[in-house]
Amino acid sequence: MEEQNPSPTFLKRLFTKRFTKDLVFSLIFLSFFYMLTHNPIVRPMSELPNGVWSIEIMQHPLVFGLAGHNYLVLRNSDRTIVRELHGLATDREKGTWKYIGAKSTDVLQVWEFDSPRNYQAEKRFPRIILAQGSEQAMYALWAQAGSCKDRINTKNTPYPPLGFSLRNETENSNSVAYTLAKCMGQEVEHLGLFTPGSKTDLLQK
Repeated sequence: MEEQNPSPTFLKRLFTKRFTKDLVFSLIFLSFFYMLTHNPIVRPMSELPNGVWSIEIMQHPLVFGLAGHNYLVLRNSDRTIVRELHGLATDREKGTWKYIGAKSTDVLQVWEFDSPRNYQAEKRFPRIILAQGSEQAMYALWAQAGSCKDRINTKNTPYPPLGFSLRNETENSNSVAYTLAKCMGQEVEHLGLFTPGSKTDLLQK
């Protein structure tokens, strides 16, 4: 039995002026949203250098690209990430990190990863190169960040629920990335669209 094509009457009822208007508006909104969250200003992609080591600040996009989680990476001359520094919500009692901090007892801690983990960033996340040079020079800078890691962790800064605060100055993962970059003597350009805490120096308070 042959399938019957939709009748012209059905199509006419489907594509009403209201439906067509809403469809066009939705497409325009989605196009605007994509351009807002996927452009070189909001999501810079620094060209990776050849044959040298580099330290970068990267951002893991969150909430469809509206927000982001900033962190530092150390990349070798083969462009492979060998170490990462993240500021993460940490369970004060268990001493374990979590992706999202929602408990009032969670604290902000710096975690260093040197093996494949869920946060290992081989994806094309937005990035800005902070420094590049020899392996020895980059490890020396990385060690400077490491020296501030312990100072930040000792503060046991309360982690704001869901990563941002409306009442006080936000101190979160973005603040950790900014502070560690400052410890290396590096200036950090703005990365992402909405990144609360990205200009908060945790060691100047």
